[in-house]
Amino acid sequence: MFDLYPRSRTGQLDRKLFRNPTAEYRGCPFWCWNNKLDKAQLLRQLDYLKEMGMGGPTIHVRTGLDTEYLSDEFMAIVRACTDHAKRAKMLTWLYDEDRWPSGFAGGLVTKDERYRAKHLLWTCRPYGAGAAEATHSSWSGASRNENGTLLAAFAIELDEQGCLKRYRRLPSTIHHSPSTAVWYAYLETAVPITWFNNQTYVDTLSKPAIERFVQVTHERYREHLGAEFGKAVPAIFTDEPQFSHKQTFHRATDTTDVLIPWTTGFGDDLLDSLPEIFWELPGGKASLTRYRYHDRLAEQFASAFADTVGGWCRRNGIALTGHMMEEPSLFSQTHALGEAMRSYRSFDIPGIDMLCDWHEYTTAKQAQSAAHQFGYPGVLSELYGVTNWDFDFAGHKAQGDWQAALGVTVRVHHLAWVSMAGEAKRDYPASIFYQSPWYKEYRLVEDHFARLNTV
Repeated sequence: MFDLYPRSRTGQLDRKLFRNPTAEYRGCPFWCWNNKLDKAQLLRQLDYLKEMGMGGPTIHVRTGLDTEYLSDEFMAIVRACTDHAKRAKMLTWLYDEDRWPSGFAGGLVTKDERYRAKHLLWTCRPYGAGAAEATHSSWSGASRNENGTLLAAFAIELDEQGCLKRYRRLPSTIHHSPSTAVWYAYLETAVPITWFNNQTYVDTLSKPAIERFVQVTHERYREHLGAEFGKAVPAIFTDEPQFSHKQTFHRATDTTDVLIPWTTGFGDDLLDSLPEIFWELPGGKASLTRYRYHDRLAEQFASAFADTVGGWCRRNGIALTGHMMEEPSLFSQTHALGEAMRSYRSFDIPGIDMLCDWHEYTTAKQAQSAAHQFGYPGVLSELYGVTNWDFDFAGHKAQGDWQAALGVTVRVHHLAWVSMAGEAKRDYPASIFYQSPWYKEYRLVEDHFARLNTV
């Protein structure tokens, strides 16, 4: 397995290695494949990365790719780049998706409707009543689309404080009555949008769906690069896996639709007391149903996604790395993934995302804490993203330094473009690559962090 801290036989850090740190200690930027892939162009660009002092690329498909994702042509070029990087004594880090978030395999997984993302629609406007219009899903969440099945309906009564005074589950054949406060729970499925190549995001609460993702993506890489797993190919990066985001129920009299994460067969035993998820109980009483929902959701997500992908990686001798979605606070994590720490158990190199030169100390600290608790060899950070063209070397050093102080040992630069054609030039600059006039001097930054990471 990839070892970020090789030592001599006496257990001391190798002083020769410190003077000239190898690829393990150097940055592995997102190398954005965003055009019609040209092998000669890509091999030439690998030499630029070497000149910049990088340890190798993280191959990352972005908007503009004009070669079929995971096709024989695509994989042959991945192999050629891996071999070229190996000859140059660089590593090749893989990335598990066509853009992001990880799990849908560029739409190859979610062509099968069984594997599409799902959510529960909680509404007082039933299907067919003419009181609500369907809206399509966005890539970062879900919206009412009226393609679901009715799970339950409830008569609701609130007290003067807007707390849940009493509720009663109604027969599934109940029809809307203007004289009764009736709320309905529908299980809906995401609808195709262009971001997912006219498919949808994946159901990250479904283990069979994520097993299909692994079969389509990870097995494809193993077929072509498996002999280099844990060697020239140390890790595979997963990016912002998430479930359909929880929406807030603002106030007692709010009649706005609410969507929360759900999937087939999830929480069937919670349906009888489902209203307790949305309204407070009288007298400040805690709801066991609400606790069970949030706890079970966090566990099902971690089990279905991180444990499935991480388990495959460990069985095949490659590290799982990358970062989760909405990492900064417990509130944001609950909104999108339950809790980040629960998923870190299956990451060999847990990671974070630090955009815009933000300073999220607890985001870094929780990943460092997981590395300590599980005995992992280091922490990864996707950093420098959305810092624009005027972010200088002092900024690169400062952002890397404070993260190093909080345990970050692997830096994934966001980002290095293959091409600036078309939409690519607007893809969260700057390009930390040959397009920037200072690229030949960037080794100053990389040598600093390579030595720091060696220590």
